[in-house]
Amino acid sequence: MRDLNLIALAGSAAALFALLWWFKSRKSRPQSAPPKTLRTLPRNTILVDGSNVLHWGQEPSFKVLSRVLRGLEQKGYTPIVYFDANVGYVLDDHYYDEDKLAGRIGIPVRHICVVDKGVAADEAILGFASAHRLRVVSNDKFRDWRVQFPHAAKKGVLVGGAWRDGSVAWRGKL
Repeated sequence: MRDLNLIALAGSAAALFALLWWFKSRKSRPQSAPPKTLRTLPRNTILVDGSNVLHWGQEPSFKVLSRVLRGLEQKGYTPIVYFDANVGYVLDDHYYDEDKLAGRIGIPVRHICVVDKGVAADEAILGFASAHRLRVVSNDKFRDWRVQFPHAAKKGVLVGGAWRDGSVAWRGKL
């Protein structure tokens, strides 16, 4: 019986070693990608989960997102907006890049990031927010990402809202 325990322990140790070696040998990919032309963070930067905020109204809308952005700017924030790669297909029938989105939502192209197809925008948003200790405007609670990004679980980091009667109703303190 004792020999079986030793064999099981040795097997477990070998499996653990193999797993650690695999994690260490993987090519690491960046956790977040800042907007392509952003060199330094503007004063009072706040991240916006653009794909989430588009849905604050009854239907996805650039109008709602634009009003949220104007509200943030009026409160002294500089929004940087992240979008899923499929944002253009949510509202239209084709791909939207940063240039096209800038014209639709009225912020500089350098403050917009459309993540690559196959990349989780949530991971990019939370990676950037964690790296720079930024707040995030989204109704997403990011529960699936909180182990990897504990910053998202801190009180006041996530700011939610709703679209009511033609204006933004904020949840939480801005």
